[in-house]
Amino acid sequence: MNSNERIMDIFISLYQGEDISITKASKKYSTSIRTIQRDLATIISATHTNKSEPELTIESIDGTYSLKKLDHLLPQEVLAIGKILLESRALTKDEIEKIITNLLDELSEETSLIIKQTIANELLNYYPLKHQENLLQLIWDFTQYISDKTVISFDYQKNRGEIVQRKGLPVSLFFSEYYFYVILYNPTYQSYLSYRLDRFLEIQSTSDKIKIDYKDRLKDSELRKKIHFMYAGKEVTFTFRFGGIIEAALDKLPDSKVIKKYEDNSVVIEATAYDTGVIMWLLSQGSNVQVLSPPSFVDKIKKEIQNMQRRYPD
Repeated sequence: MNSNERIMDIFISLYQGEDISITKASKKYSTSIRTIQRDLATIISATHTNKSEPELTIESIDGTYSLKKLDHLLPQEVLAIGKILLESRALTKDEIEKIITNLLDELSEETSLIIKQTIANELLNYYPLKHQENLLQLIWDFTQYISDKTVISFDYQKNRGEIVQRKGLPVSLFFSEYYFYVILYNPTYQSYLSYRLDRFLEIQSTSDKIKIDYKDRLKDSELRKKIHFMYAGKEVTFTFRFGGIIEAALDKLPDSKVIKKYEDNSVVIEATAYDTGVIMWLLSQGSNVQVLSPPSFVDKIKKEIQNMQRRYPD
């Protein structure tokens, strides 16, 4: 082994977390202590020249060296990501623990310990969604389908347990309200349909080709503004008087704006969304909401309220 190979071997050992003792290294490489010292000096010099690299420090008086990791991510970034993941409940506990462990590995040992202690209780008491399906590989698979424009056939379990067979072109994958969803273009209906990722069963790639006209292509940014609870329905622009937390309503309906204010601090909001899903949200706001227009949408709201009242006969 020449000197360059020896230096590289020592650096790889350090990078993998091993402690390097000068005396033990001299025996391992059948060379003198002074040679190992020069090798380590070369590595230290190289890491100090490139500030993006980890820093070598002498850890003990007996000449043992180890590699001190610097933070590759900001601690606040790791903490924020971890908190959001834990609150989402979207992944199984095994997947959450794996992601958080990988994130913590990007930090120095000292910083990693602080973050670990901060989220320890949340991680211990983490309770995932009922489906208990591992999703990380599926997320990547569908990312590939979308990138490669691959038409798939698949078995899918509907809300009430019925299993159906479908075929379509995946065009979008995103997260909303606890779940990951896939939007597929269905050539039979010539429309976009949404499917919950955890309900996909057997999936097969096909050689079929589906071409979507440019005018019909889905825009993710527009979809995110208008779909709520992943119930699509028909797109509608509507107005409603709102007496709740205005900021929360505007955040829930990104494509919205206040068009009138009242002295009682209520406002009129104009928004565009897909009606089936947004009706559910509007009704969840109780008496804080009064839908004003268009008349056809008001009628849908009234009909839904009447159906609700029938659930509570005198």
